[in-house]
Amino acid sequence: MRATDGDARDAAGAGSADRAPDLTAPDGLLAEYAPMGAATLADAERWPSLRASDLARVAQARAHPAAPVWVHETGDRLDEADLRALGGGESATAGQTRRTGTQDDPPAWVADLVARAHAVVPRYRRAVRAGTSGPSTPLADLPRVTRADLVADLAAHVPVDVPLDRVLEGTSSGSTGAALRVPLHPRTVASDLLLLHGLVTAAGARWGADADRLGLLNLVDQRTAFTYVSAMSAFPRPAGTPVPLMARANLDPSAWRAPGDRERWLADVDPQVVSTSALPLLHLLELAAAGLDLHPVAVVNGATHVTPAVRAAVRATWDAPLVDLYGLRETGPVAAAPDDGGHVVVDRRVHVEVLDADGVPVPDGVRGEVVVTVDENPYLPLLRYRTGDHAALRRDARGTVLVGLEGRAPVRFADAGGRWRPSVDATQVLQAAGLLAWHLHQAADGTVRLVAVPGPAGAADEAARAVRDWLGRPVELEVRDRPERADGKPHRFTTDLDAATRRP
Repeated sequence: MRATDGDARDAAGAGSADRAPDLTAPDGLLAEYAPMGAATLADAERWPSLRASDLARVAQARAHPAAPVWVHETGDRLDEADLRALGGGESATAGQTRRTGTQDDPPAWVADLVARAHAVVPRYRRAVRAGTSGPSTPLADLPRVTRADLVADLAAHVPVDVPLDRVLEGTSSGSTGAALRVPLHPRTVASDLLLLHGLVTAAGARWGADADRLGLLNLVDQRTAFTYVSAMSAFPRPAGTPVPLMARANLDPSAWRAPGDRERWLADVDPQVVSTSALPLLHLLELAAAGLDLHPVAVVNGATHVTPAVRAAVRATWDAPLVDLYGLRETGPVAAAPDDGGHVVVDRRVHVEVLDADGVPVPDGVRGEVVVTVDENPYLPLLRYRTGDHAALRRDARGTVLVGLEGRAPVRFADAGGRWRPSVDATQVLQAAGLLAWHLHQAADGTVRLVAVPGPAGAADEAARAVRDWLGRPVELEVRDRPERADGKPHRFTTDLDAATRRP
């Protein structure tokens, strides 16, 4: 893949003149990304089940001489009871399909979830009082839930009977503009790791605990990001084996202390599995083509669409499979594709419908919106959650398959200096400015237009100034009072420029 001029400068270690304005000062829009601004717990509290020797390995990894600037410290919070409950057994079966039920006849656990939701989830308890639905209402007769519903009143979807003393917070930028804070349980997060291990293993890779390598690298490429070192307490391994470590790192040059540190650190930790999305993966492939020596056993793509060409490039570069994992922060993993044959719905308490614009199920093979019912996170069971993504259903020997999944496409914008800027950078400043929703578009001549649904007074003007500073271009602003789409998921980012040529 040919690197653009801007990408080549990044690979060499950009100077301050190539960087966007600093918005991370304590009084800036992105103050939450100030290094260690939210770190409060001691390591023994973050990993209560780890031995002292493993905690020392975490500290040593943080102190690597070429390490990036760590912005955060975090841990999985798993205790011995959690590890016994998880058992590691999920990794032995993840990726196999024992799916039962169809759109017209959901699996048995769905009816149980409907009944429980009407007993303990405020939204559905209100529906019982209003007489609009009840514990025996068929799933197909329940209203769909949108992201806007969660943003407006998350508490209405959290069961009243679950203790909240172990809540972990996940954040999701999603597609409405307004950020969503998702309550997660430590076991839910750990079970996602076990699922990932099973999917990588099912794709033909061998992913075992290796104390000499980073077990998992979550990789982003953006101006600001939470970065940290962690330990994977639940990773399947023989008794007494050191716990594998993981890290979240940012490819952006501003995240590193000195030119060349990025390449030195990546080569030294040599991650076994890289979990990322399309644009950081393309950047990593470019670094590999420039001589970065990595040996991942597998790559996991999430959050954005991946093409067969990128899958082939991963195989050609590292002789490793690429697992395309589809899901949302709100729902957790939904389906996975180890090849180009469609996304198989994961073997969990996840039920998928494909509906038309009126909410009516479409026949198998017909495209529609993917709607998910899931009961994996005790803090956020969801009934008929609209993803805003589209696909057709097919059923084969693997189980339920999403075919032609049309998810979120990665978008880059060209700044006034000719450098690419990823859309996630804009997400951060537009959310921080207080916008509820937006549509940012770059025309073929490079001009920029922002359609904004503001929250507090002045939010739209502040957002327009932030985009202007980010791209170095004038911004045409249009203010609206509601999102463009009824499901609360507008197309947030579009461009008339080709991602490879910067031409229409």
